[in-house]
Amino acid sequence: MTRGAIIAALVAFLLPVAASAASPPGPADPVLYTTRQGDNLYTLAQRYFVRTADYVRVQRLNRVIDPYRLPVGRTLRIPRALLRHEPLTATVIAMRGQVRVTRGGREVAVAEGTKISEGDEISTAANAFVSLRLEDGSTVSLPSRSRVGVRRLRRVLLTGGIERSFALEAGRTRAVVTPAENEDDGFRISTPVSVSAVRGTEFRARFEPDSARAATEVIDGTVAVAANAEADPVALAAGFGAVSTAAGTSPPVPLLPAPELRRPGKVQDEPELNFEVEPLENAAAYRVQVARDAGFLDVAADETAQTPNVTLPPVPDGTWFVRASALDAQGLEGLAATYSFQRRLQQIETALEQRQAGRYREYLFRWIVEGSGTRQYRFQLMKDRPDATPMVDEAGLTTGRFVVTDLPEGTYYWRVMSVQFVDGSAFAKWSAMEQLTITPDE
Repeated sequence: MTRGAIIAALVAFLLPVAASAASPPGPADPVLYTTRQGDNLYTLAQRYFVRTADYVRVQRLNRVIDPYRLPVGRTLRIPRALLRHEPLTATVIAMRGQVRVTRGGREVAVAEGTKISEGDEISTAANAFVSLRLEDGSTVSLPSRSRVGVRRLRRVLLTGGIERSFALEAGRTRAVVTPAENEDDGFRISTPVSVSAVRGTEFRARFEPDSARAATEVIDGTVAVAANAEADPVALAAGFGAVSTAAGTSPPVPLLPAPELRRPGKVQDEPELNFEVEPLENAAAYRVQVARDAGFLDVAADETAQTPNVTLPPVPDGTWFVRASALDAQGLEGLAATYSFQRRLQQIETALEQRQAGRYREYLFRWIVEGSGTRQYRFQLMKDRPDATPMVDEAGLTTGRFVVTDLPEGTYYWRVMSVQFVDGSAFAKWSAMEQLTITPDE
């Protein structure tokens, strides 16, 4: 089957679901309920309607002759706004930097474990990140400079279906949605120019307020995207994305493949993190994220660059994960490759002092290493050439200094290795080669 045929078949499959899932909950978005033994409109209204008297509206809508008699198995259309619900919450499971939660116009304190409710507004500042876990196990993550409103977070008592609806007002969001167990379950992320509706998948959404452009990228599963409630949805399969504007949603676009990292196992021991991405054809930019976990819920750094060399802010020592992806000319972010790496900061600063000790001249070689953990050092001194056999080679040093007495005139080269021991492993790094010239006048 051709790619076009696959997309056509997927659209045909998703149209019935997307037509209702892509519209905001309201009177025009009814709940379908199949009657059971003992049901009648009055008792249903008593148990599940906001107002008992609204059974009359449901009677008229469904053309029920006798509200006290309903055949088993009949499907009723009930306006969602008439039904009682119970509130659900989401929990902040990871956050870094300045994350703001506004509730009822007032800012509330936020930390890991904070409960997020329907109606809350969440925003992240520069270099800030937050991830939420919903009660059904789904997760929603916001990188830096993003803003989202929680529009629906509730369970409909009549059907047990859960409504999860988020409004992305700026920036990006990533959702991993637990597959629906109830036909009335719904999950959607809307922007001012698009609505993305799913029943269990992993996808990303982005909205740029300045250009009024939205993007949807599907990693797993299927997503139905519509520019508005009246527009026909565009079905996106895994590995496809689409761009939405006020004029509509583009056809599905294949996402760029995951790029590879050069030397992904390299120990990151410099003050800033640096990753080199293998250049990818048709890539306009590259995005690199660093997180504590392989699922990238606890993100610590996120940078996008137009070159394959991406620099990120420092993170503490430890085992980390890095994820790299490429963006095409439309700004659609492609698939990502994930690697683990070791962060072991070893910034070595060296210095040299000369002093007189009696009739001898002492040369004090000193170094300071920035970073945590237990260390030992190795000092090497070469004469004439930096690649010569060391005339001094001292390993196992535990202090940041070494003294050499009365060196003859000439040119010398020296360096220091810092060895960090962590969990039974050793991480070594040499300082830059330094030069020392001793003249006859000294």
